[in-house]
Amino acid sequence: MSSRARVARDKWAAKKWFRVLASSTFGFAELGLVPANDEASLIGRTFTTSFYNITKDPAQLPIKLKFQIVKVIGDTAYTQFKGYELTRDYIRTLVRRGRSRVDAIRDVVTKDGIELRVMAMAITTRRVKTSQERAIRKIMFEIIDEKAEQLDFESFIQESVLGQLAGEIMVRAKKIYPLHKAEIRKIKVLTPVTEIPLKLPEQAAQQTAAPA
Repeated sequence: MSSRARVARDKWAAKKWFRVLASSTFGFAELGLVPANDEASLIGRTFTTSFYNITKDPAQLPIKLKFQIVKVIGDTAYTQFKGYELTRDYIRTLVRRGRSRVDAIRDVVTKDGIELRVMAMAITTRRVKTSQERAIRKIMFEIIDEKAEQLDFESFIQESVLGQLAGEIMVRAKKIYPLHKAEIRKIKVLTPVTEIPLKLPEQAAQQTAAPA
């Protein structure tokens, strides 16, 4: 074995493995193991995974979640949710000839003060007029604004990822024109993740157990 290969092997052997957990929004699901020289080198590292890896539901394969490591305790790395988006392949399956795609991009602040950029998308069953596109987009803006005012950060993300916001868009936009599909296609967390209060498992358990 060459000296270079031996050095590389020794460096790898010296690394420690850390268990990475999703944020409290996703129930602290285990995302995987990552090697690092020490705890400090993990802080700030991002971790991208499919929602399917958390739910094991094949319908969630097109959803990509991004987390950022913000705290390490022992051999466990805790993350904060950083964003999500739908895969391009999935979006292409929705946008077919003869349909209209209506996009709405909105910056909002949730009830607990977290700033998000929300990108919604509606696909109509047939091509629509420009005036109808504007009316559908207005409804999308209204729903996103209403939800941000009503929900905290975790609840807003959960309703977006699980399709509840998109479902409301489907229902209300039908008054303008029937939709083939509505999706929240992407969310970016604009507030620095280090400024978002981190909830650890024991804190979440205490809140769940606390009487109403």
